[in-house]
Formats: sequence, C-alpha cells, structure tokens
Amino acid sequence: MKLLTESQLTDGLIKVGLQPGDGVFVHSALQFLGKPQGGLEMVYRALATVLDLSEKEEEKPSAGTLAVPTFTFAFARGEPYDRLNSPSVGMGAFSEYIRQRPFARRTPHPLQSIAAIGRYAADLARRDTPSAFEEGSAFDRMVELDFKILLLGADVQAISLLHYAEQRVGVPYRYWKEFRGLVRLDQEWEEGVWRMYVRDLDLDPRLDLHAVQRRMEERRQWISLAINYGELSLCRMKNFVETIEEFLRADPWSLVTNPPRDC
Repeated sequence: MKLLTESQLTDGLIKVGLQPGDGVFVHSALQFLGKPQGGLEMVYRALATVLDLSEKEEEKPSAGTLAVPTFTFAFARGEPYDRLNSPSVGMGAFSEYIRQRPFARRTPHPLQSIAAIGRYAADLARRDTPSAFEEGSAFDRMVELDFKILLLGADVQAISLLHYAEQRVGVPYRYWKEFRGLVRLDQEWEEGVWRMYVRDLDLDPRLDLHAVQRRMEERRQWISLAINYGELSLCRMKNFVETIEEFLRADPWSLVTNPPRDC
C-alpha cells in the first residue's frame, strides 16, 4: 500500500481550500488515501497545522475548529449512552481517535453526536436538542458558522448533513421516532427522550448524492484532489444544504434511486 505522508496531506488540504481559522466537519475513509505515515496522530497534526488548531486554549487560543461524527445507535437498542465513554460506531478510525483526545468535547445526543476540538468546541458541545439536526443543534450551529465539509477519502454518500436538509424539507421517506433511555452527560445517570428522523424501512429508500456533487462541481463549490487511491474533497456546509434542498424541493424523491411506483 502507498504511504500518505504529512507533507502530502498538508499540501493537499491547502490545495482544496482549507485555511487557518476554518471550522471543518470531517468524514474519513483513510484507507483510500494510503497508509498514514505516523498513524492517526499524523493526520490530526496535519489538520491542526492548517487550521491553526490549539487544544491548550490557556496557552494559545485556537483559531480553527475540527469536528467529526461520533454517532452510535446502541441507544436505539436500549443500551445507555455515556458521553465520555460510549464509542462511535461505523464513523471511521479517525473519528474515534478524535473522540478520545483529552481536549475533545462531545455533544449530548445519544444517537447522532459529534466531537469537536478548538474554537467552537465548547459552543457545539453544550447544544442539547431533542434531535441532532434541528434548529439550535450543533449541526445547525455549524451551518450558521459556515463550517466546511472535508472528505478524507470518503465519498459524498458519507455526508451526514444530508439529514439536516431532509428534516428541513420534510421528506416523505422518513418519519419521527422517539427513543427513551439512560444517559450520562457528566457524573449522574438520567433518563431522557430524544428523537430521530428515521428512514421508513417499508419504503427502504436508497439515496444517491452524486448528482448533488456534480451540480456543486459545475458551480465550483466542490473542490477535489486525487491522492493515492482516493480523493480529498472540500465544500461549504451552506452550499451543500442549499443544493440538497434545491433537489428535494423540486422533487422530494429526486435523490432516491428506488422511489415507489406511484411517485
């Protein structure tokens, strides 16, 4: 397997448009970029360098913010959620690495949490909303702050901000479902209710977001750079949401590859 070096990654991040002071939400599939020389620490170090990220705010305020998805759906199966200790599942090794860093802050949502380091980490982590993508949530705040989305080898299909747009539009292939269970956000365990805009399993909708990527590329809102077996890609959250909503408001089934026959 080809190696991914720190200089290669740092140069790539700059070329796609990542800048000091940016807020960035990262989806990763690092295996497509090659074997990181220096492991996950190297990947974090490259991002921290480009973003001007600092974990020790008392010594040097952080200009940028790095956030990652730390979703875990065990809560939906009746397992308790511990904000500090519940691992993320299926979000990639880099997301789990960031979650475990000493200065990372994690949001309270027991199903669709994120972990963040840097300038807006505390702001995001205090946002305790019934659903992860509603007004006032951490995702809503990142859109408001015009965070960027960075794909480290991951495909457009990985972008979880899709659910923010789906929820705003009110797509017909999802519905609201509540989940009750035990959570520990600080010291004490408490029972609570959270909700999620879940996929309708009877419809089994399968979405393809590549048309969204192509439209953003045509508008020069999506920048990619090939590295080894995959790509780095960068776009702005606001542009992504606006483009998704264009598709969904024109036809709520437009991104679904297997719509019902009567649609």
